[in-house]
Amino acid sequence: MGLALAGTLYFKPALAGVALLLFLMLTLLYTLVNFQDIQKTLTESAILFLGIVYLPGFVSHLFLIRDLPEGRGLIILVLLMTWGADAGAYYIGRAFGKNKLAPRVSPNKTLEGAAGGLATTLATGIIAKLSFLSFLSWGDVGALALLLGIFGQLGDLCESMLKRAAGVKDSSSIIPAHGGLFDKLDSIAFAAPLLYYYMVFAK
Repeated sequence: MGLALAGTLYFKPALAGVALLLFLMLTLLYTLVNFQDIQKTLTESAILFLGIVYLPGFVSHLFLIRDLPEGRGLIILVLLMTWGADAGAYYIGRAFGKNKLAPRVSPNKTLEGAAGGLATTLATGIIAKLSFLSFLSWGDVGALALLLGIFGQLGDLCESMLKRAAGVKDSSSIIPAHGGLFDKLDSIAFAAPLLYYYMVFAK
């Protein structure tokens, strides 16, 4: 179903809302037929639907970005900004971090690290404008740096919250020292839709 949602966004994005309604209905029907404990059906349905929508639905906005004018460059921009924010938050946080950002969710993240992540996001946006995305205004660079820098880090915190609830440190061990693909896509999952809708409605 996640693959079907990604395919809908790629081939028929106007039908994405219809697909989501259909997938929710199928999720509930699947739970109805297969449940073991009726007390857990609400939670099981919600978790299953979240799994369908979260990464496939959010990250598939990269398809939509690619079809925009300068779309390939914009995909590079969202990767640079989100991964740059991750790196900036990590290194600045390790060097200067004192004040906890969200200790109940991710004890190692700090306010100083978050500020470093925002600074790195702005720096990567400036580099992108000067090198391969000259059509962006300086206002666009500042707005996107704030939007993607803040919400990319919030996406990272949301993934940390889900992992903590599940009692795991990394989503998998597929990437040595970095965890799973979920750990690398959590920021992009929030940033990609925001970049797409910013370009559609603001530009």
